[in-house]
Amino acid sequence: MNRWSQVLCLLPALLAVSAAAAKTQAATLAMKYEGGTLPLEQGRTHATISDDKVVFTQGRYTLAIPLEHIATIACSTGVRRRFGAPVLGVVPRLHLDTAETYYVGLTWMDASRDGQPGTRTEGVFKLRGSEYSEFLGTLERLTGKAAVDTGRVPAVVRYGI
Repeated sequence: MNRWSQVLCLLPALLAVSAAAAKTQAATLAMKYEGGTLPLEQGRTHATISDDKVVFTQGRYTLAIPLEHIATIACSTGVRRRFGAPVLGVVPRLHLDTAETYYVGLTWMDASRDGQPGTRTEGVFKLRGSEYSEFLGTLERLTGKAAVDTGRVPAVVRYGI
């Protein structure tokens, strides 16, 4: 009986250690490249985030971006009506008639060469809802930059007429 109580006391600590170890490993997320100035084709892309870089892989092409070069992280959601929305909208408070799409935009500066300033590179990626929060949270945590929600940018009011 005494051994079982010791095992039960150690179980939460072991689970916490294994969860922390899983968070430090590089996670690969599937996403879709929507557009930007990257030399990628629009379509399925995989992103792997490690402690010092983000690696985008599409087929045989691989692009590694150091996290310290990321200048801006932007996020947004798009809402559209699904096919059959009048039928699906009958159920109250479940919002079955709408579908959300999640987008993350990255802007970074490439390293300067031969005294020339670095080039600005941008990319927009479409993610699923479950991967959106994980990808965005990991980028914010590792870069130290907060994501800008493009749907909630405040308006600038100037009073000097």
